[in-house]
Amino acid sequence: MDVEQALREAGGVLRRSALPRTRGQHRQLAELLTSGAVRAVGGWVTSADASPALVAARCLNATITCVSAAAVLGLPVLRPDDRVHVAVPRDRARVVPDRGLGAVVVHRESLWTPAHKLLHPVAPVPEALARALRCLPAEEAICLVDGALHRQLVSREELERALLGRGAGPARRALGRADGRSRSLAETCARLVLQDAGFDVIPGVVISGVGEVDLRIGHVVLECDGFAYHSGRREFREDRRRDRVLTEMGYVVLRFTWEDIMGDPSLLIESVRAALAVRRVVPSA
Repeated sequence: MDVEQALREAGGVLRRSALPRTRGQHRQLAELLTSGAVRAVGGWVTSADASPALVAARCLNATITCVSAAAVLGLPVLRPDDRVHVAVPRDRARVVPDRGLGAVVVHRESLWTPAHKLLHPVAPVPEALARALRCLPAEEAICLVDGALHRQLVSREELERALLGRGAGPARRALGRADGRSRSLAETCARLVLQDAGFDVIPGVVISGVGEVDLRIGHVVLECDGFAYHSGRREFREDRRRDRVLTEMGYVVLRFTWEDIMGDPSLLIESVRAALAVRRVVPSA
């Protein structure tokens, strides 16, 4: 087995002592290091294209957590973090990341579960999101939790049990605002903006003859349009049909893009306030 094959089978990160040791393989490793195809980090060797989160977790005997775990799990991330977030047990001796790992945030956890899959050393979802709720700004953490709840990767009760130690109070308040009925970052951000402005917002309401709408505020239906889901002719026609039916039922329909919601939240608030000022009577959803 050559060095590159050994690295591939290990997911791109391997202890240097575990590499093949023949003279030819030592020469191959030296050539790979010189060319930049692999690099040395402490006592480890990694492929040049290995995930920084995987490298840090393997080298530090840690688990990938917080926003770094969200990226691995495919959860929506509002603001990507160039740093790698890993978790180690609180009772472990102080961990000092090797400079070759780049920017690494080491979280010392009272609740820490070792990774069962060596190639994917990600913290259990409740632990990773509990850390996000304590580490990230509330809006960013709620976006992650909304995505996980919507995909049924975790329950609210599991997150409650995982919220231990410093920062648990504010984290629980953020968790209380999470709602798995929101299906996208745009919906979550719009909901939070409107709730902060004092509106009673209900996400994911199913209306007969229309289907599920993004947000309902009284007789106002707010649709958060992402380009990926509204760019085809069929989707465009269906959106217009839904708008007609909702208008006939007495709703005011407002459509906002991601850029609208994030660029000028005050416009969203004022549009909803103006629409609510127009008195309508609509049937129960």
